[in-house]
Amino acid sequence: MKKFLGAFCALACSAAMLAGGMTVSAESEYKVYDYGDLLSESEETALEEKLFSIASMYDHDIIIYTTDSMDGMDAEEYTEYLKDSLNAGIDGSGIIYMVSMEYRDYDIYSFGRMYNEIMIQSITDDMAEELQPYLSDGRYYDAFDKYADKVLFEIQYVEENGPNEEPSFAIPIGIGCGLLIGLITVLVMKGNMKTTRAESMANNYIRQGSFKLTNSRDIFLYSQVTRTKRSSDSSSGGGGHSSGKF
Repeated sequence: MKKFLGAFCALACSAAMLAGGMTVSAESEYKVYDYGDLLSESEETALEEKLFSIASMYDHDIIIYTTDSMDGMDAEEYTEYLKDSLNAGIDGSGIIYMVSMEYRDYDIYSFGRMYNEIMIQSITDDMAEELQPYLSDGRYYDAFDKYADKVLFEIQYVEENGPNEEPSFAIPIGIGCGLLIGLITVLVMKGNMKTTRAESMANNYIRQGSFKLTNSRDIFLYSQVTRTKRSSDSSSGGGGHSSGKF
C-alpha cells in the first residue's frame, strides 16, 4: 500500500513541477499514516491523494496520523514528537491531525505559517470541536475528510484575503464592565439620596466662608493612545494544539 502511495506521490510531484515550473518541497514522506487501522485501503488512498494535492498546490504540509499507542506521552507531546520524526512541514509550515485509540485521544497541531496565519487557535479549536462527534461515532473517514476540506478552505481564504487574526474581546468586555460598574454606582447613590432635595444652585452646597481658591491649574482627565500592531516572523513562529478525548 505504502509503495503504491509513494509512487503516486512521486508521479504527482513530477507532474506539478512540469506543469508549474516550480519545485514542490513536501517534507513528510506520506500524508496519511493509519497505524491505528481506522481506514479502509480505498479511504486511505483517497485521503492521501487529497492531502498531497493540497500540499503540492499551496506548500503547507497536511498530515493525518492514527495510532494504537502514544508510547507513554500525552497527546500534545506525542504530536510534537510526530512533527520531528516525520520531518513534517513545508518550509516549516504544516498541520497534523493525530488520533490515538489507546485512551481515545486526539490532537490537532498546527505550526509555522499554518498556525500564525491560517489555522489560528480559535479556528483550530472550532474545527476540533466540530470533528469530535465524528470520532465518537466511529466515522473516522468523515472526520478526516472534513478536516482536509476545512484546512483547504482556510488556506484559500487567506490566499485571497490575507492572514486570519484572533478576535479581540478586550474592548467589548471593557465597555461592558464599565457600564455595569457605572450603573451599580448610580443605583447605590440614588438609594442613599431618597431624603435629599436637589438644589438648583451649587452655592447652596458650600458653607459660607469655607471655600477659598488659592491655586488653579489645568488637569487633563482623558488621553488618546494609538497602538500599532507589530508584525511577526510567521515563517519561524511556534504552534498551537487543540486536543481532547472522543
